Amino acid sequence: MTSPKFLALLGLLFAGTAMAVGAPKGDAAAGKAKFEATPQDGQACASCHLEAGTKSIDNNTPLLAGQYADYLEKSLKDYRSGARVNVLMNAQVGVDGTNKLTDADIANIAAYLALQPGTVHIYKQ
Repeated sequence: MTSPKFLALLGLLFAGTAMAVGAPKGDAAAGKAKFEATPQDGQACASCHLEAGTKSIDNNTPLLAGQYADYLEKSLKDYRSGARVNVLMNAQVGVDGTNKLTDADIANIAAYLALQPGTVHIYKQ
């Protein structure tokens, strides 16, 4: 028979592992600075993805706050490589080699956005 103390310890071990796996790996403070940079600084994330990604300039621009960091990282890397195409996003991440976001920049921005409270936006047709 397994002891209750052993089972409790095993549960804590797995809970800690799950939290570590789901935690964003970037530096959220650096991500905030990069996200809020002006177009003159080379990036303009907040110009379209307003207020920490909780709003947007139009109904075609996605809300990013609260998204999973790994999803955001993959999306930005796909824009950067050209695997995902959106003229504005490709230009922002540097698919042509200009204003290119580094892997660290991408991880940082993803961490920042993932830690923001998400919002639900209901589109009316």
